Amino acid sequence: MQGISKWFGTFQAVDNVSLDIRANEFFTLLGPSGCGKTTLLRMIAGFELPTEGHVLLDGRDISSLLPNQRPVNTVFQNYALFPHMSVADNIGFGLKMLGKPKAEIQAVVSEMLKLVRLEGRGNNPVAQLSGGSSSGWRLRGHSHRGPRCCCSTSLCRRLTSSFANRCKSS
Repeated sequence: MQGISKWFGTFQAVDNVSLDIRANEFFTLLGPSGCGKTTLLRMIAGFELPTEGHVLLDGRDISSLLPNQRPVNTVFQNYALFPHMSVADNIGFGLKMLGKPKAEIQAVVSEMLKLVRLEGRGNNPVAQLSGGSSSGWRLRGHSHRGPRCCCSTSLCRRLTSSFANRCKSS
C-alpha cells in the first residue's frame, strides 16, 4: 500500500496509509471499530478504489484491476456459505468452479479438513459447525484457489495458528 487514502464524500475513512507486507507474512490490522481496517481490505481486494495512492502486489500496481482479476481472496466476517451443501462441498466449490479434477478436489478438501481439525466432518451440513469453525474451513478453501494474498476480517484462534504455520511453509 503506497499513500492510500479513501474518501466517501467529505468523510475520510483512510488517511495516507503506506505499508509493506512481505511474502508469506501473516499480517494483522488492529484498531477500533470505524478506523478503516475493512476499507483497507476492501481496497486490497478491489471492492473499493483508493481516492489516492496505489495497491501493489509483487511490485505491480493492481489498483485499477477488477476484484476477479486480482490474485487476492477476501473472507469477510459475515461470509456467505451454501447451506444446501456439505462442509466438503463448500470447501471444494472454488476448485470445482475452476474445473479441477475430482481427485485433486478431494485431496485438497481432505487436507483442509485436517488442517483445521475437522477430519470426519466433511459430510456434515454447514449448519452443524460453529461460526469460528466455518470461517476457518471456508478460508482454507479460498486459499487453495491460487491467491497471492488472502484477507480476512475475522479468524478464529485455532485457524490463525494453523494458517500462519501454513503460510510459513509456503
